[in-house]
Amino acid sequence: MIYDKISAQLQAASKTIVRGLRGSSPAHLAASIGKTRPCCCIVPDEHLIQGFENDLKLFTDREILVYPGQEIPPYTPLSPDQHITAQRLSALYRLREGETPIVITSIEALLRRIMPSQILADTAEYIEAGEGCDQDDLLRKLDLLGYEKVSLAQSIGDFSLRGGIIDIFPPPFVIEEGVVHEGPIRLDYLGDIIDSLRSYDPFTQRSTGEIKQATFLPVTDILLSRNKPQQRKISRAFEELGATHNWSSEETARLMERSSNGMRFAGMEFFLPLYYQDNKNSSSTALDFLPKDSVLILLDPDGIRQSMQLCFERIATNYQAACDKGTPALPPIELFLDNDEVEKSLSTFPQIIISDFPGQDENSCTVSTSNHQLLKQEISLKRAKLGLLAPLTEQINIWQEQKDHVVICCRSSRHTKNLAELLRKHKHTVKLTEYPLNLEQIATSAHPEILYLCDHPLSEGFSFAGEKIHLLSESELFGEMRIGGKSKRANKGEPVRFTELNEGDVIVHRDHGLGLYRGLETIAFQAVKKDFMLIEYRDGDKLYLPVDRMNLISRYQGLSDKEPKIDKLGSQAWVTTKSKIKEEVWKVAQELLNIYAKREMKEGRQFSPPGALFHELEESFAFDETPGQAKSIDDVIADLTSDKPMDRLVCGDVGYGKTEVAIRAAFKVVEDGFQVAILVPTTVLAEQHAKTFTERLKGFPVNIGCINRFRSGAEQRRIIKDITAGKVDIVIGTHRILSKDIQFKNLGLLVIDEEHRFGVAHKEKLKKLRAEVDILTLTATPIPRTLQMSLLSIRDLSVISTPPEHRLPVKTFVARFDELVIKEAITKELRRGGQVFFVHNRVKSIQAMASMVQELVPDAKIAVAHGQMAGKELEDIMVSFVNKKINVLVATTIIESGLDIPSANTIIINRADRLGLAEIYQLRGRVGRSSVQSFAYLLVPSLDSLTKDSKERLRALMDCNELGGGFKLAMSDLQIRGGGNLLGVSQSGNIAAIGYDLYLDLLQRTVADLKAQAEHGDSTLIKEDIDPEVNLQLSAYIPESYIPDISQRYITYRRIAALTSSTAEMHDDLKDELIDRYGPIPTETDNLLRVVSLKTDLAVLRINKLEQGRDSVVFSFLDDTPLTPELLMSFLEKHTSKKRNIIPKFTPDGRLVYPGKLTSVEQIFATISEALHSLHQLAGTTG
Repeated sequence: MIYDKISAQLQAASKTIVRGLRGSSPAHLAASIGKTRPCCCIVPDEHLIQGFENDLKLFTDREILVYPGQEIPPYTPLSPDQHITAQRLSALYRLREGETPIVITSIEALLRRIMPSQILADTAEYIEAGEGCDQDDLLRKLDLLGYEKVSLAQSIGDFSLRGGIIDIFPPPFVIEEGVVHEGPIRLDYLGDIIDSLRSYDPFTQRSTGEIKQATFLPVTDILLSRNKPQQRKISRAFEELGATHNWSSEETARLMERSSNGMRFAGMEFFLPLYYQDNKNSSSTALDFLPKDSVLILLDPDGIRQSMQLCFERIATNYQAACDKGTPALPPIELFLDNDEVEKSLSTFPQIIISDFPGQDENSCTVSTSNHQLLKQEISLKRAKLGLLAPLTEQINIWQEQKDHVVICCRSSRHTKNLAELLRKHKHTVKLTEYPLNLEQIATSAHPEILYLCDHPLSEGFSFAGEKIHLLSESELFGEMRIGGKSKRANKGEPVRFTELNEGDVIVHRDHGLGLYRGLETIAFQAVKKDFMLIEYRDGDKLYLPVDRMNLISRYQGLSDKEPKIDKLGSQAWVTTKSKIKEEVWKVAQELLNIYAKREMKEGRQFSPPGALFHELEESFAFDETPGQAKSIDDVIADLTSDKPMDRLVCGDVGYGKTEVAIRAAFKVVEDGFQVAILVPTTVLAEQHAKTFTERLKGFPVNIGCINRFRSGAEQRRIIKDITAGKVDIVIGTHRILSKDIQFKNLGLLVIDEEHRFGVAHKEKLKKLRAEVDILTLTATPIPRTLQMSLLSIRDLSVISTPPEHRLPVKTFVARFDELVIKEAITKELRRGGQVFFVHNRVKSIQAMASMVQELVPDAKIAVAHGQMAGKELEDIMVSFVNKKINVLVATTIIESGLDIPSANTIIINRADRLGLAEIYQLRGRVGRSSVQSFAYLLVPSLDSLTKDSKERLRALMDCNELGGGFKLAMSDLQIRGGGNLLGVSQSGNIAAIGYDLYLDLLQRTVADLKAQAEHGDSTLIKEDIDPEVNLQLSAYIPESYIPDISQRYITYRRIAALTSSTAEMHDDLKDELIDRYGPIPTETDNLLRVVSLKTDLAVLRINKLEQGRDSVVFSFLDDTPLTPELLMSFLEKHTSKKRNIIPKFTPDGRLVYPGKLTSVEQIFATISEALHSLHQLAGTTG
């Protein structure tokens, strides 16, 4: 056994120094030790945890627990990230309960004092399905544990209550057989018994499976007592400390007030001992929770010492800064371990110290391993001449001749499959093997001629010389590592999403125009209760809209912030506006279809299918393509290799991988001997694309040139000459490349980035070019799904809607404006070599803000950017930022949306309360463009004085932390602008007049009409959708007791109303969801669902109204009904029965009166169903 000597020494000595471990071999050592006893691996820095965890999983199937640091700088008024707090508390609780996993943590995480271990053990709440559990007691317990009551439980720490159903989102906990449950739980009560426990998807809010038990852990380090004397005691402690330490009286009073009222505040974790002062110990340390027989494995002890020293310096500096300003702060010793305490705590456990420095300690041993740096260099040097695999296969052959065993660890199953195919072509016998790997077994029983491939990443390869075994890392040898391994997340369903309405919002009624939403009202008339949406029009006119007709309305969305004009109820103005716009829409749709038809008739250049070099380019891509990206690449290659000219639009947010699509297209064209022009709107983007293309195509026979004003005159002239001679394959530039003096020898493809940002003159030139070459257009402006659908048939469109998998969600903190927060955020980013955006949206005071930042962080290279600067000056600053000459950019919201700066991973947004949700969301999207953890700090003047609206906006952002999370922020103005750009500026007035949703609806319908005409060669129009009016004498609404939260009730009404044109399966699905989320459906809500399901049948028969009389139901028909007068007469004859007193009538104004016994709800629906069934049979329709 490789580590026998180490294991033996562990028995005899408290410290063993291990030397000679290279690459990722320390993870193999940890896995071996972890087989026989619990161990805790300590790394010097937080960002090393994830890579080490990935490597460990390659060698062990033992449970791995990560205990992360809090990521809140000492003494800053920030609340910790909920997910991290949950992960920390879950790990500690599991250790406290006697689990013996392999723990990974950083030295920084171990320095903080934490909640007393006994409190964590005592407060956890365990429940079981089928057992009694008082609901009120549970709700009180959740409050104590720090959970917050919300309308939808979507994030850790949320709970929501709906009658007998409680949704709770706790930290991860263990269910039977050691399985860890992550995600929210739904408790369904029957009296005081928990009838069922179900897990559910936080995005769709639908149950996903039954579980038998659950443990609810605290979601915060500080548990607030609801005991008044206890609250006063904490308040007095703040008062006494304030006097002792000369704290600011104002700040002390604020803390006293919050603690005496049992309120939380940002930064309260830095007063942790005060909240547990009655405890035997007012705090614990993470090491207190480890099993007593644990082994500590210290990776890089020098790095650990340096990190510790840095932490102690930050703690001391920040504490001193707080003292100087009179800011309340406890002495460091009460919150953090000092150097002596750390040493003492570590010494209570046996330690393995992995050190690379030579030495001859008595308790040291050496394991002979080597890394693969030389092999990596050789592959890199010989790649251009010999290809990627030649140096590797040569080395594998040498090893195998020596009877050594070789395993290659690949970063994904696709890479494993591709590499296996390529290696077989090089005459290797390849075998795929599962992880965890058993190296001892491979070394003793495997055949050396077999080359093993394992579908699990390894950050760095290593060789055991003595054991004759070599572990190669595909990602290390061939390209960038994708951090984070495989995502455990399944594809999320569509989230429960309808744009929420607030009272006073402008809404559009399809028949009556723009009005103001005034809430939901329940109206009772002759013992029949119904809910109505109240809409107020000009001069105070009111319209009560039945909730089953809610799909006639949509929230008003224009293209600008200009307030729209409210309509007069009953006036002709709205009808006139709508019909005018219908004509305009008709023209737009006609024009779009004509362009498409002309292109379809033209023949284009047909490129050859991708060759060997193209496949090598594919393989050299460091990441797995996202589904959208892979489809876009396939679409583009299919376009290029077809005989039709390409004119494709690729949409996707910045950093979602559009550039890779353009690189593949460009390479395909260059492979066939043609040139490619890449046209970008700004110099900054030209520089950025030039950099990306050059790096990506390094080692391939492609010559790239870039023309913009940052290139000297001589350089530009040389590039232009080379373009004419055909020596430049790909040229990147601004509109300069459209100039007459630039003549391409053989242009095959034009890639246009953000076409809408070019002027009219340039667009005209592009129109002419479109007729001659293949065009690929890229845009980062999101395009709404509705518009995608209507444009798919008109324009070749590819959408990349998911971010690359290696991206991490942006960690977002909301904080009071505080100099220490700013200093810490910037210093932390600069320390790791990154860049920072500081958004301050006031031009007047931006210079003063930049000066303040410079004072706080003297080493920072700061520049200011705002819209009032000259274009060239602004561009120069942005280019300097792209080229890392500037590392802190203090700017207004002008930050260029097209910029993709992977090294900018911190954004600080000042006065976030003044910005809209979409704006903050877009700004936050400027960071987090790489596999590095990124941070967003939203600063507000005071957390207490935030308006309810601001609080909700900021909470929505915190909930949106998940990347792409399936939770897209409703319908942002960005998407609206995206639609405007595609349809052309001329349409913005029409969209402003009737609102975006209605405009898109008209466009979609018109395109469908035109296509139907083209196919059938006549002028038949698709029938207009109708929403039949149903007036029955029965209560049909959602009682407040069933869905207490008004916004959720409104959304449910919208979803029920939208079922009018849906299938029976969709009706049943919504019913199932309501039962799952809210419990058994009340009679009134069931009536509403039945009314809406009738509408589907009524619409097919073109019945626009159904009413209930005293002893009959009345159907009103439209002129285009499939039921002719003759059919209706035969219906009357067939259903007249004087004996049963059933005599249906047909009135002169086209209404059918159908008699029936209508004394109960069931009889009403039975009578209507009977009549509709017969009418469908006559008309030959299905209902």
